[in-house]
Amino acid sequence: MEQPTAIANHQASARFWVIAGIVGLLLVVAAFWGANKRALGLFHDDGIYTVVAKALSQGDGYRIISLPAAPPQTKYPFLYSYLLSWIWALDSNFPQNIIFLKSLNVAILAAIFFVSMVFYRRYFPEAKFAALIFAIVVCTNPVIFTYTDYVISDLLFVMLALIALTIGAAHASASAPRFDVPLLALVTGLACLTRLAAAPLVLAGVLYSFTRRGWRGVAYFIGVLALFLVPWFLWVSRAAFPSTDSLYAYYAAYDFGAARVGDASAWARQLWLVVFGNARHLAVSFEVLYLTPLMPGLYFLVIALSTIGMIASMRRAELVNWSFFLSSVALLLIWPFHPGRYLGPLVAILILFLFRGMKTIEQWLESISGDYPLAKLGRKMSWCPTVLILIVNGVWLSSYLLIRDDKTTRGVYGYRMPYAWSGFEESFAWIRQHTATDALLATAYDPMYYLYTGRRAIRPALHRSVTYFYPYGHARPDVGSVEVIKPQLDKLKVGYLVIDPMDGYAEGNATLRLFDGLVAAYGDRAKNVFTSMDGKHKIYALAVD
Repeated sequence: MEQPTAIANHQASARFWVIAGIVGLLLVVAAFWGANKRALGLFHDDGIYTVVAKALSQGDGYRIISLPAAPPQTKYPFLYSYLLSWIWALDSNFPQNIIFLKSLNVAILAAIFFVSMVFYRRYFPEAKFAALIFAIVVCTNPVIFTYTDYVISDLLFVMLALIALTIGAAHASASAPRFDVPLLALVTGLACLTRLAAAPLVLAGVLYSFTRRGWRGVAYFIGVLALFLVPWFLWVSRAAFPSTDSLYAYYAAYDFGAARVGDASAWARQLWLVVFGNARHLAVSFEVLYLTPLMPGLYFLVIALSTIGMIASMRRAELVNWSFFLSSVALLLIWPFHPGRYLGPLVAILILFLFRGMKTIEQWLESISGDYPLAKLGRKMSWCPTVLILIVNGVWLSSYLLIRDDKTTRGVYGYRMPYAWSGFEESFAWIRQHTATDALLATAYDPMYYLYTGRRAIRPALHRSVTYFYPYGHARPDVGSVEVIKPQLDKLKVGYLVIDPMDGYAEGNATLRLFDGLVAAYGDRAKNVFTSMDGKHKIYALAVD
């Protein structure tokens, strides 16, 4: 009897992975087909990553070659751009290679899908179908899927964090890898070289190493991790950082506002505004996570089930999840930027809490109702929220992929921005045809203009993100003044000011007002040499003093 049973289990397992492979392939096809194959750089960070990848591929080093003087890239660690550089080396024909550059994140989405199933089965080893549904919910989530259309490091970080959490779930499984601590340190190191926001993963790794191997495990973990981080920080330490009022400051480091001036009272006031504001922003981000506006009442149901799941998860076997989750939330609350961008690594944990909540309800119903037919139906009904979430995810994904409107451009989460990409293409064409190859541009989309025109560019505004989102609901973005910006443009000998729509940027309106002020300050020395057919894109030739 044992041999037929083993054969049947093997066949069932094979069928499961075949089905999982088909679903994963469908996700890849959807993401690849839905990617915008003409546009890259509207996110700004995606332009930076691509420019640096080009520099690495050409042997120019880890530098932002789109900027005047091509300074080193000290703000973002190098792993993602390094991976992109290999793709650029295979096809350097831009913009035709956009689809290949975006394919990296599409491939990473497929990896997230399969890792999500393994992660779920660490806690529920016999749950095959539920693991498949869990992975589908994770990957069709707007917070995850939307970044397949952007050349940014978010999905790579999500994948590495999820792998680390899967390794760290050893206490919840029957066995753990023999070299789990150094393996966890390896993955954590790669995550840190993707995003410095991996700090909570370091804390989770230290706690895991201590529970598994004691202080010797902590030493192993920190030692392996140091092999990744020390060279990076030594390299960054050699770079000269610009002043906070320099146009280069945005590219060199993060902005922490009043916290850097040393005034304790100012720091405390700022911290309170940031924490309170981010708490409100996180509540709104939770709506995006589960698309609750599409189905009234779903918000409270998800909150209730997630709370039950969180309570059920409070056990030693989930130490890594909890330490990573709580420290990540703490970081999101104090980080002076909208937390929605950094929610990705928490998606799988939040959905695990939800699924555990539904599983807890099912087990509770089973314990009080037995095997009566009506009781069995009630236990199945406890999983109805999964069906609702799949429906709203499907509605969102359909609109994200199928809505095609040449008069608008798709942004993050599928938001349609009220301008056409063709206006940018007109601007690119004019610059390529009417400016010298060494012309320097001032534009909000500087890496994008470099990629499409070959002209170096810089963003003619200061980056003070702490003013963009706080106080919550009453923020007044500060992007600098004409008196501060204009002398720097003159010193750099900027020849052209490019003005484009900035919908989707919190500082967009403030930046456009600054640009209008710069045009007025130049007076007769600013000549409008180009206006797009839709009137939303303008180029001014600037006469330098």
